[in-house]
Amino acid sequence: MSELHSGTGGRPQVRLRPYQAEAVHRVREAYRNGARAPLLVMPTGSGKTVVFGHIAAATEARGNRVLILVHRRELVRQASEKLAAAGVPHGIIAAGHEAAQHPVQVASVQTLARRLDDPRYAAPDLLVVIDEAHHAVAGQWAAILAAFPRARLLGVTATPERADGRGLGKEAGGPFDAMVVGPSVADLIRDGYLVPARVLAPADGGPDLSGVPTVRGDYDATALATAMDRPGIVGDAVAHYAQHAPGLPAIAFCVSIEHAKRTAEQFRAAGWRAVAASGAMPTAERDAAVTGLSDGSVQVLCVCDLVSEGLDVPSIGAVILLRPTQSLGLYLQQVGRGLRPAPGKKRLTVLDHAGGALRHGLPDAPRAWSLEGHAARQRRTAAVRRCPACGVVHASAGACPACGRAFAAARPNARGRDLAEREGVLREMDATRLERLRCTPLRRLLRAAETWDDVEAIRRARGYRPGWTWHAWRDLRAERAAA
Repeated sequence: MSELHSGTGGRPQVRLRPYQAEAVHRVREAYRNGARAPLLVMPTGSGKTVVFGHIAAATEARGNRVLILVHRRELVRQASEKLAAAGVPHGIIAAGHEAAQHPVQVASVQTLARRLDDPRYAAPDLLVVIDEAHHAVAGQWAAILAAFPRARLLGVTATPERADGRGLGKEAGGPFDAMVVGPSVADLIRDGYLVPARVLAPADGGPDLSGVPTVRGDYDATALATAMDRPGIVGDAVAHYAQHAPGLPAIAFCVSIEHAKRTAEQFRAAGWRAVAASGAMPTAERDAAVTGLSDGSVQVLCVCDLVSEGLDVPSIGAVILLRPTQSLGLYLQQVGRGLRPAPGKKRLTVLDHAGGALRHGLPDAPRAWSLEGHAARQRRTAAVRRCPACGVVHASAGACPACGRAFAAARPNARGRDLAEREGVLREMDATRLERLRCTPLRRLLRAAETWDDVEAIRRARGYRPGWTWHAWRDLRAERAAA
């Protein structure tokens, strides 16, 4: 993430990467321009913890107090390790930790919410750093921030967007009054700080979720588990891992604890070293599972809502998406777990059985973030297309960058397609097909559609509600029969 060198007084100093130093400068500039609560946006794997650790160290060196808020045990440890590496004495406010009198404290949100009468944080010189700040408008976070009305705030996140559409800015009811946007994923890949992702997606656009309702902006977990925890889907995941990423350290994101367990069982039955992990496991077992991914004792870690934030295992070579989501933030957090570089690692392989790239675009697509929330803007991501020859998802309009196949300007007749495209085979996604599905006039798309799957792909790309496909396909067939 960064380098250490000796500073004044013998304290180690973190040598920031150029884009990290620029982020620090722009945060300070936001404060100088009158902001009380800027939000710093930097991609997963860019070293956000290093950046806010550097800011915390500089703040403490000026005699001020710093409170770093995190919401997961893994993030408490991660922040503490970065502060320790920079030589910053600090305390930890979390279950199992003794109170320590230091100007810098790393606090679990859950623990601090029960200790808001602690007089150590009544000082007007307090800086509150909010890690994974897209959570900051909810529940305990809001209560904590309300308890420190005189403090300066600094939010940090890779994805300043919530599934429920709520904005993070003050005008939208959030705490932040300025946004500082760091480098893009594409910038970091270009400069070698992240690796490129090769995304492979199913030819039919992903699983059928027409019967899964939406709750608070994302799929209902119970109904989603029923839709995804099927032998055909999990079996395909095992087969495609063997085909496209055999033996690579992989994370499979699952819908439920039982889904994760059954997925791990099927991987083990096929001869791979696989374990399931969740927040319900004892801490030692969970740590051993994650550590196993680093040391090779685990090849496939099947997780349920555990490591989409805060996991730092650069050796991850494959991400297996088995948990469909309407949340762009969750999709990017999951894929981002594998984008960190490691010796000998040239790229990340994403096996997208959940249809995430079709819905949200490629991981390195340009994205325009806002503090206003969904209702105040239209989110557009660069469209993608899937190569029918090799299955790779990409954004090229002329030819597949993976296999070189050229694309005709007109869509080929569906009757002439290789049937293997419709039999669960993952194909690499390309951006042009998704752009065409999203931007071509609907009537023209429907005139070219020849199968139910063609119409369903249109629905998914455009975000229409479940049930639209049935009506559109019925009307299309009736129109053709009458012609």
